[in-house]
Amino acid sequence: MTFSASWAARLVCAFDATGLHRASTRGDYASGEWLTAQAREAGATVSTMPVALPRTIVEDAFVELAGRRIDGLPMFDSPPAPLVEGTLGRCGEDCAIGYLDSAPNAASIKGMSLEKLRRETRHAALVIATRVAGESLAPINAQFFHAPFGPPVLQVAGMHHESLSQLAARRTGAMLVCRHRREAAESLNVVAHTPGPAARRAPDLVVLTPRTGWWESTAERGGGLAAWIAALHTASGLSRERRLGREVHGYATCGHELGHVGLHHLLKTEARLAREAEWLHLGANLGCASSATLTLRASEASDAERMRALLGAEGYPDEAIRVDAIATASGEARDVIEHGGKVLSLIGTNAHFHAASDRWPSNVNAARVAAIARAVSRWIIEKNGGTIEEYP
Repeated sequence: MTFSASWAARLVCAFDATGLHRASTRGDYASGEWLTAQAREAGATVSTMPVALPRTIVEDAFVELAGRRIDGLPMFDSPPAPLVEGTLGRCGEDCAIGYLDSAPNAASIKGMSLEKLRRETRHAALVIATRVAGESLAPINAQFFHAPFGPPVLQVAGMHHESLSQLAARRTGAMLVCRHRREAAESLNVVAHTPGPAARRAPDLVVLTPRTGWWESTAERGGGLAAWIAALHTASGLSRERRLGREVHGYATCGHELGHVGLHHLLKTEARLAREAEWLHLGANLGCASSATLTLRASEASDAERMRALLGAEGYPDEAIRVDAIATASGEARDVIEHGGKVLSLIGTNAHFHAASDRWPSNVNAARVAAIARAVSRWIIEKNGGTIEEYP
């Protein structure tokens, strides 16, 4: 199958159209059904893995000061606050409500400075303006979703940073409300499988990509999903030709924005794969229009260099590709490594990361998505003993 730019555009557009992709919402379920159908069409054996995932219901979330009300969103791993009143000041000063601005990836892994600040602060509440292109609200991931901690945290759009910074400098009186609760719900991992021969010659291959995000998250998640589907098409084709020498497992996991809960459920269920398989992690922002930068990280340096060559052969701009140490891995790749897994990770950058403005078609470069999908297809072929010359 040819993974062209028009093919990629159709897929990413269809993903965008399924709605808001936050875990345990209507759009999450719709995108799960769509992805299940795509995996079956690719020729894989497909099932879904239910994942218990409390749904957060936000009843009210705002800060009111200087005659203004600024609405926002609680951090989903912070406690609720019926009402906090007091002075808004700069974070770290002696005031009831601390203010700071932050990038939306401030909690992409545990142990980052924002976590330390939240655990050690004496503020009764925090207000954080998240800064992205367009300055809309770009929520920070809830890495501790199942163990909320610290003071209540209200996130607001970056467009409010200048005024809030000035008001904090003047130590303005403020009132903050973060009322939210949880109800029982679930999401799902989409599980695809292409069996290899009875006598295995090498470890299984796992192709992993997250599938949920705060809003539509189209460029954040869409490129990884397209490459995931391409991997299933390729593995299924090799199986039909009796050239598939290794079992290939595809997992599209839920709850990325909520502490990677879908992956953690998977790692408990399939502990053997974490230790024994080779993992390809198709991370965030693959094929963004706002940035071509693509970072490769691998447990074995030769895997990263080979993927770089495959991407170049498929027309991805070499000057946009970086190879970093595996110790810097983030997202689900880091979790797999912590469970003893061997990983090759691809992850991009996105000027609209976690923002509602991350949509089709404005923030998607279909040609880049297609080039990544073709490189992933070649990776599947080579890992099963084939060559580019055999599969032009």
